[in-house]
This record gives sequence, structure tokens and C-alpha cells, in this order.
Amino acid sequence: MDGNKIAGFGVADRGCCGIGRNRGMITCLPFQRPCMNRNSYIFWDAFHPTERVNVILGKAAYSGGADLVHPMNIQQLAAWQP
Repeated sequence: MDGNKIAGFGVADRGCCGIGRNRGMITCLPFQRPCMNRNSYIFWDAFHPTERVNVILGKAAYSGGADLVHPMNIQQLAAWQP
């Protein structure tokens, strides 16, 4: 597996919008142009995941199995009756 490609993302070794080494040392600055294909990137800038990663994490937290969230996911917690 290519070290730069993880879980369907084309770019895992640099940010979509940022400056410095790997576009990941300083966050995206005003008027700086982000990458063209944001869905290919894991990281938006030095600190933040992209929208696509946030959707994946949100879905996992909401309805993920015990291998991802423990002791229960948000959906189970909302339905829980003491």
C-alpha cells in the first residue's frame, strides 16, 4: 500500500491549505488558495481534518460498533433507558 494513500484518500502526507513543511506547520491564511480536490486530503491544515474525515468520524461516533466506540455509540446512548 502506498504510504501516501490511506483508506481511499489520495493525500495523507500534507495539508490541503496551509504553509510550511507539508503544508502543515501553519494554518490556512486569508486569501491562500486551498487544494483543488479537498476530498482527496485527510488534513485541511496543520490542525484540522477535512470535511470528508469529519463525516467519517461523525458517522462512526453516532452508529459505530464496539470496535470503534465503547461502551456505546451516540445512537445507543440516545435510546438508553436506565
